[in-house]
Amino acid sequence: MLDDPWFPRFASKQFLTDLTPLLQKRGQSGPDPDFVNTSLALCRHPYQTGSLFALPYVGNSQLFFYRKDLFEKYNLKEPLKWDDVLAAAKTIQEKETEGGKIYGYVMRAAQGNAAVADFMPIFWAYGGEMFDASGKPTVNSAEGIAALKFMLELGKYSPPGYASFNADEVSAHLLQGTAAMSINWQAWISAFSDPSKSKVIGKMGFTTLPGSAKSGQAEIGNWLIAIPKDAQNAEAAVDFLLWATSAEQMKLSAQRGNPPTRKSLFQNSDLLAKFPAYPAQLKSLESSRPRPRTPQWNEIENAFGIFLSKANSGELSPEEAMNQANAEIEKIIQRGQ
Repeated sequence: MLDDPWFPRFASKQFLTDLTPLLQKRGQSGPDPDFVNTSLALCRHPYQTGSLFALPYVGNSQLFFYRKDLFEKYNLKEPLKWDDVLAAAKTIQEKETEGGKIYGYVMRAAQGNAAVADFMPIFWAYGGEMFDASGKPTVNSAEGIAALKFMLELGKYSPPGYASFNADEVSAHLLQGTAAMSINWQAWISAFSDPSKSKVIGKMGFTTLPGSAKSGQAEIGNWLIAIPKDAQNAEAAVDFLLWATSAEQMKLSAQRGNPPTRKSLFQNSDLLAKFPAYPAQLKSLESSRPRPRTPQWNEIENAFGIFLSKANSGELSPEEAMNQANAEIEKIIQRGQ
């Protein structure tokens, strides 16, 4: 089982079994067309077009979480642009002072994965790209620096200490009703209707990521299942993969809170009744994009996240952070060549 950013490393090193011949033996020319295209694209190397080395098992992608009761109270529309988010954060934080302060926004900016996960949808919306067509890092473009400046503006409406926040701190603020908006993963949705965890039952809205110069796109975060290259029981293993990702078994997994990767299950009446955010989840997943498909992603993400966090903590200016990040990413790429 692989978190999708790990997949390029495993596939490029030829650690995985090509599934197509095994599927053909079973009368299948390829994977089931019921799988969401963006999920299936992650399972191919090269990305989207190459051989099939995995099947998608958990269809996680980011969503935008917001307090729909506060949006209604202040006549705010569901945010379509990041500027709408900033304006709503300002309005809510300035007006919601009775019974304890509500921060307009909360985000993760801890070093490493946390800061990068919350930044990438802003970065992409502003037109930023981590690499150009030749593979040269370009995070310090004008678009990239503008995106980081915007992240810092959002930070003015986030709780103190957000530069060290990870998922648990963000979710705690949302669940306790002390913050109004955030990017978060679909796996957290069920907690908001759990009386033992949530003070905002029935008050949260879930929608796709806002845009800016470009349409909003979530970061995809699927879990994939694959077979090691020299597996002694590959025939039995592929039978397991097909069983585990079948509609019947994936529905059971979905009922326990794992977002599916099959279009039919996002439209299943039983699951829709239990998970009313499924239409937004499917829309987010279908329009999502992956983290750069490089075997060095883990190292790149860690380095990039350090500089993003330093900008959010005030240690570096946005320009310094992005210039230093770009130089470090270039070194990582060169080491891997």
